[in-house]
Amino acid sequence: MVDYVVYGKIIVDAFHLADGTVRTALGGGGPQAAFGARLWSDSVGLLTRTGGDFEAEYADELRVLDVDLAGWRSFPDILQPRARMVYDQNELMIGGLVSSEEAWTLLLAQRLVLPEPYQHPRAIHLVTEFASEPMIDEARAARSRGALFSLEPIPGGFDAEGRMLPLLGEVDLVSPDWPTARLVAGCDEPARVMLHWSTLGPKAIAIRRGAQGSYVWSSDRNEAWHIPPVRVPVVDPTGAGNAYGGGFCVGWTETEDIRQAGCRGAISASMVVRQIGLPTMSAKLRDEARSLLEGAVASARRL
Repeated sequence: MVDYVVYGKIIVDAFHLADGTVRTALGGGGPQAAFGARLWSDSVGLLTRTGGDFEAEYADELRVLDVDLAGWRSFPDILQPRARMVYDQNELMIGGLVSSEEAWTLLLAQRLVLPEPYQHPRAIHLVTEFASEPMIDEARAARSRGALFSLEPIPGGFDAEGRMLPLLGEVDLVSPDWPTARLVAGCDEPARVMLHWSTLGPKAIAIRRGAQGSYVWSSDRNEAWHIPPVRVPVVDPTGAGNAYGGGFCVGWTETEDIRQAGCRGAISASMVVRQIGLPTMSAKLRDEARSLLEGAVASARRL
């Protein structure tokens, strides 16, 4: 049985480097969140889809994440989503999808069913901007069987009609990015933003703010903390937030300690930004992550 089920998309990312060259790598919220979770758990499964032109080299990158791939389905007659990765000075993405919107919509319409080993996880973590997609129902069903429901709402899921807002009352953990959290709260002061989110339903919240760290809160102690980022040389910020969400989900499920959970998320993020593409999972990398945990917890400050 798989303890942690991660659902998210796979996108082939194109990075335009300073020397004018273009480098591509495996991307998308699914693999990145699965990486963040796998750093802290031996039992992670990935639910995702790929198109028929998904290259073998990226399939190999997916396999070296060392997660269960029984939930990965390929659709040969649909094109693989691809994106151009560009960021502003605040590490916020201003690039986006470059492949066919029609193919993207068609691929996302293909229903995924939880394989038998994924039916009774400790937690199910969804990376999505769609509050009504079929995987939401699968997560609800898993929650009815005792799993924690963890959500990373991708920007765009909160529109004028508030599609995502009703869903927040059904989830246990939520990890929005700062622009989304600020927009929903209607203010820019971190403590007030967190106070607003604490009224929306989840029992544990992490608000990710890139190079400025993250803010975390849990209902059990009603305490909010600022978790500084783990200081590493940043080569590329792609996937850091997704990796954070996966690490946060496992951290909370394993410890029910909000500082521990936030710090595991921050460490997962730090492992991703040091290179283009995802690192290869290894015992050495996991040992490094654990060696950083005590210092990260000590650096947290009450918000």
